[in-house]
Amino acid sequence: MTYLDWAATALPDPHIMQAMADTAVNFPGNPSSPYPSGKEAKAALEDARARCAAVLGCSPGQLAFTSGGTEANAIVLLSRLLLLEPGTILISGLEHPSVAEPAKMLTRLGWNLNDLPPVADGRLAPEKLAAALSKHPDTRLAALMGVNNETGAVQPLNECIEVVREAQRDAGGRPIHFHADLVQAAGKISVNLADLDVDTASFSAHKFRGPRGVGLLYHRNPQFEAFIRGGGQEHGVRPGTENAAGAVAMAMALERWGRPHTAVAENGAWLLEKMAALEGVRIVPEERLKSPDNYAPGIISLSFPSVPGEVLARVLSESGYAVSTGSACSSNKKGKLPKAMVAMKVPKDTAEGMIRVSLGPTTTREELEGFLSTLERSVSMLKMATGRA
Repeated sequence: MTYLDWAATALPDPHIMQAMADTAVNFPGNPSSPYPSGKEAKAALEDARARCAAVLGCSPGQLAFTSGGTEANAIVLLSRLLLLEPGTILISGLEHPSVAEPAKMLTRLGWNLNDLPPVADGRLAPEKLAAALSKHPDTRLAALMGVNNETGAVQPLNECIEVVREAQRDAGGRPIHFHADLVQAAGKISVNLADLDVDTASFSAHKFRGPRGVGLLYHRNPQFEAFIRGGGQEHGVRPGTENAAGAVAMAMALERWGRPHTAVAENGAWLLEKMAALEGVRIVPEERLKSPDNYAPGIISLSFPSVPGEVLARVLSESGYAVSTGSACSSNKKGKLPKAMVAMKVPKDTAEGMIRVSLGPTTTREELEGFLSTLERSVSMLKMATGRA
């Protein structure tokens, strides 16, 4: 099977997985325990935290290990429950369910949620955010992903952050928390938290060849207060026995694979050009062909409007190629169109025909050449089968 669904989860690095297993065996103590094996596990945990901080451009005390990006996002959203008065939350219509669903939960407790639709290129326009902030002066949190998991669109984070900070200054300094979901960004675009004026950000190791079940929450304020309480681990941000082995593996994954990879950029650009030349294809969004630098090269969405995407993905799977029809977390909801397609108001026939192809650093040009041939042949076969050739 040729794996072309790296946006769903990256193929794990065997060396990293072995390092995680070795850490679990060699440091068996509870990191919160006072005896030698506990202290050794604590030292391994803190070394991993420092290594992650060095890659991400922050201090170790600003990082809390979590079970993944979903938990990191939930910690931030649900921390709003500690505020005495509810207000407005602004998110883009592109956000992952791990941001959108907790935000919806808050509406049942008096919060106002405003979903901001992207423009045709799949990105949130800063001026739309500025207008929403002006309309909702009680905004307490804004959340925006760094890279869209369905189209690869790189969101204008810095511009949107500046819009929020300007609104904050106009409101006399009343804080507006800015959260960046960087789960899909790490490993695909450059991420340096020292240059990013966010209050919190989330990461997940399995998106850059680390293990599943471990992530990070960056919190600029070391006194960040979480809603869920427990034993006080991770500076009180994420209670529960620390996963030292997972932390070591995540640090190793960030060091090895947490930055953009040249092979992905080159193969992605080549694949986009070849796919755009296929008969009857639509690249989603089409604006990508004019401004490729606004997209992560390793995530490409395309559609053959006369061919259902789910059928095409299944045929490709049977031919030995793993692709998806959108976010893996949203594919559990059968019959629903990909969220980004709906938010971008993509025509229904295009949205229904969409497949997502995503590459990794080990994807070869030969694999992509074989995929293109199989894709073209599969689309032709399906068109003939439905009488749409």
